[in-house]
Amino acid sequence: MSTTAKWPAAHRDPVVDRLHGHEVPDPYRWLEDADDPGCAAWLDGQAEAFARHARSWPDRDAWRARLAEAAGRGGAAVPVASPPVWRRGRRFFLRRAPDMQLPVLMTAGPDEPPRVLLDPLVLDGSGATTLGLWRPSPGGGLLAYQVMRHGDERPLLWVLDVADGRLVDGPLEPGRVTPVAWLPGDGAFCYVDTPGPGLERGRRLRLHRVGTDPDDDPVLFATDLPQLSVTIAPAGGRLMLSAAPGATSGNLLWLADAPDERARELRPVLVHDGTADGTRAVLKFAPDGRIFAVTDRSAPFGRLCAVDPADPRPEHWRTVIAEEPGAVLADCATLTDPATGEPRLVTVHARHGTSELRVHASDGTSLLDVPVPGHGSVTRLTAPPDGGPRAWFAYTDYTNPPAVHRLDVRDGSCVPEAPPVPEPRLPTPRDTARGETTREAPAARVPAARAKVRARPDVRRLTFASADGTPVAMHLIAPPDGHGPRPTLLTAYGGFGASARPAYSPAIAAWVEAGGNYAVASVRGGGEGGTAWHAAGSGRNKPNAVDDFTAAARALIDGGHTARDRLAIRGSSHSGFLVAAAVTREPDLYAAAVVSSAVTDMVRYHRFGIGRLWTEEFGTADDPEELAVLLGYSPYHRVRPGTAYPSVLLTCPQIDPRVDSMHTRKMAAALQHATASSRPVLLRCESGVGHGERSLSRWLGLQTDVLAFCAAHTGLRLR
Repeated sequence: MSTTAKWPAAHRDPVVDRLHGHEVPDPYRWLEDADDPGCAAWLDGQAEAFARHARSWPDRDAWRARLAEAAGRGGAAVPVASPPVWRRGRRFFLRRAPDMQLPVLMTAGPDEPPRVLLDPLVLDGSGATTLGLWRPSPGGGLLAYQVMRHGDERPLLWVLDVADGRLVDGPLEPGRVTPVAWLPGDGAFCYVDTPGPGLERGRRLRLHRVGTDPDDDPVLFATDLPQLSVTIAPAGGRLMLSAAPGATSGNLLWLADAPDERARELRPVLVHDGTADGTRAVLKFAPDGRIFAVTDRSAPFGRLCAVDPADPRPEHWRTVIAEEPGAVLADCATLTDPATGEPRLVTVHARHGTSELRVHASDGTSLLDVPVPGHGSVTRLTAPPDGGPRAWFAYTDYTNPPAVHRLDVRDGSCVPEAPPVPEPRLPTPRDTARGETTREAPAARVPAARAKVRARPDVRRLTFASADGTPVAMHLIAPPDGHGPRPTLLTAYGGFGASARPAYSPAIAAWVEAGGNYAVASVRGGGEGGTAWHAAGSGRNKPNAVDDFTAAARALIDGGHTARDRLAIRGSSHSGFLVAAAVTREPDLYAAAVVSSAVTDMVRYHRFGIGRLWTEEFGTADDPEELAVLLGYSPYHRVRPGTAYPSVLLTCPQIDPRVDSMHTRKMAAALQHATASSRPVLLRCESGVGHGERSLSRWLGLQTDVLAFCAAHTGLRLR
């Protein structure tokens, strides 16, 4: 079969950049412009080729049904509940019933039943509008919320009256997703905007009085750095600003007197500067006015310090909870001892990916080790800002869907708390190749009478040696009925200091229930081992992350868990970059690979999307030494003609404001031109979505194709 019969040919242009003595070919630069007519025609041909191949995958419809059933139990991408956010006795929380396309925001007061406050499908029945960050006012009477449409990450900011759902303000157009910090009194809030297009214009802190013209909002503070956040103490009085030059760089931290509604400027005092040594800090305001700092300054695994407002410099911070090597300080919340009024500190530490929950006195004395439901992850720890003895959090592991739990420091009890189930509203569009809108019914709920009794998967933590001998951990989730060589899916994240925590995933559940293994490796570049583990896989050390991922694949094969013709790898965003780098390094190690929304052109990435924020994570081609490192692993530049690549599926939104989809287009064209095997290289480009949240139908469509593709090329068949 000719190449053109498999997929549309992409012409190669003689584009060569000469950088620091290197000649860097870029034959598919024309695919960087999605609006180019040639690019659009090429995408149309790719959509036809994808649809033709997808029709041949066995069990594709059955995979969708299996995923829909598993998604009804929840997961990070399809949450069913969130811990409550409290304001003066009123709680706000997200909830999604199994047959709902998007979560709804609900609220309940002390003397009223829970009700739906905000439903994205009422705002837009097409399902293309998603709810972003939201923040209730201190008194709970108003809600500031942000919505985004068709994956565009330039939100509209609105304010509604909680009592009757009436819009009272907006829209504000901050340019990018913004934090919202309300002033006491519910009449005004601080937010962050971008004064112009692009990242080079920096960020500004502005004050908005509800009901006034946003054009008149005063600028209280401005920075040329691309990241800025703001927090105000629960009772007012103090304000924290944090700014950073990049996604993983050290931050700058200021403390200031909180403004009132008439303020025209802010006079912050610099408290912490981690831009030189890469350290970070964040302040926590206790209900009684005390200030604590969570920082990795002089503590790679993190420590908690008491801050003197009269002299908040880091050299005067007093360590309250010392660093614990091997256990990363992941979160902290402040409660109140009802007997004494003293603060109680609740901390979450992560050890080997397993969360540990503890309660401490205000001086750091450990009072209680709280038993969590299993060897999994505690996330989204919340507590009422005005104090109290209770906190809420979400718990999940590889076999248990996320569930909300309530901790009470009075007796140390920790119990699940099930939120109410809202009624579903409207259906949403189904997936389409190029954005044509059609209607479909919501995903069907599995009747209770037909629910299966499932044997729990076998979850094991394995350790293997990377290329340089570094021990690396990996979780293997396997069916309970034996472990022989099975079709196996391997993934990892390994970037930006983010940890691959144990968490329930409908995709993992569906794959393992079908009889396959699923493996998650904690490679360098993540945060599992503190800041040193991140540094060992970032910047000029980024090749270590690829080494670790390759070693994980070999460990699965050598350990008899799978074989080369049964091993698939998958990843999205930074995880997708790892998969692309692994495929171009050792293609004969894998039967199939899925690369989603990934950075693949490491020479030009900083020119697109928000790539400028990632130069500390990857390095930059502007530096001669870093360019040499980048070219050593850049997936797009490592594609070699005449190589027998595995079956590859590349997926992306048509427009991705974070990771520009030019990466996926260029990578697909390069692999299609180069591969010497008969195995397919397919591109699935989807319109109407972005890098982040999507409706349940859109999520099911993508995950169905990912699992069906991997199953077809590893021999996994649904039971």
